[in-house]
This record gives sequence, C-alpha cells and structure tokens, in this order.
Amino acid sequence: METSDQCREVYAYFGLAMYRAQCVEQSVIQLLVFFDFFHKHSETYESVEQWEKDFDEYDRALSRKTMGRLIRKLKELKNIDNELEASLSLTLQKRNWLAHTYFFDRASDFISENGRTKMLEELQATIDIFNKVEDTLAPITKELCDKYGLTETVLDKIQQQMYEDANGDL
Repeated sequence: METSDQCREVYAYFGLAMYRAQCVEQSVIQLLVFFDFFHKHSETYESVEQWEKDFDEYDRALSRKTMGRLIRKLKELKNIDNELEASLSLTLQKRNWLAHTYFFDRASDFISENGRTKMLEELQATIDIFNKVEDTLAPITKELCDKYGLTETVLDKIQQQMYEDANGDL
C-alpha cells in the first residue's frame, strides 16, 4: 500500500471511530430522554405543544453537556448495571483520548508504515469497543421505545417523514 493511501486509511478509521463514539453518546442521550424526561412527563403533559416545547428544551440541555456529564447523569438515575457502567466509562476514556490527544500520542507511529499499521489495528479495536457498547444499549432503547408506544411502525413513519422533509435520496 502506498504511504499516502495508508495515511488516508488512518484518517478514515479515526473518523469512523469518532463517529461511533458519537453514536454511543446519542444512545446515552436517548436513554436519558426515556429514563428521565419520559418517566417524569409522559403522563402529566397537558398539550402536544407543551410536550414538544418541554422536550425540545430538555433535548437542547442534554446536547450542551459533555459525554462525561451525560454518562454521570445516566449513572445517577440508577437504571444501568455495573457492567454497562464500566463499559460506558471505558467508552468515555477512549473517546476523550481520540478527541484530545490521539494524533499527538501517535505522532511517531504515524511516520512509519509499521506505526500506521499499528494505529489502524488500534483504531479498529476502539471501534469494536464502541460497537459493543452500542449493541448493549440498542435493546434497552428498543424496549423503552416499545414501552412508550414508539413501535417500529411509528418509527418508520417518523423516518419516512424526515426523508421527505429533507428531500433525501437514501
């Protein structure tokens, strides 16, 4: 493999790793919406407009929080077990490392083919960690969706409407 191709591949794997970290972060936000917002508001709202306003406000507040604060809030709600808590802590550690010091820490590795190969393996292992956490969170989210009436049919309709509104071509 040419040097430039391998460099591009490192950047691509890094991008995929950061994307997967963001997917985990969004899954944590979804769980907080169900465990906190839905739990507190699902039976008390008086109008759809008020529900939407309160939901949007809650979602904006969550979106301003760091991943660490989101995970801490999820832990405080005591709806996750110790194993998942440890997995989320590892995810946070890996995500922060990628976001803040990965390329600085690997500067010497990046200048050699063997080093870049090591980086690719390391990034793949990190992606695998994020994927495993996602695989753990997804069924929890699905169960909560079902509990609150967000069935596959409802979610499909929402997704279709989003595509139509965006003039998407997927």
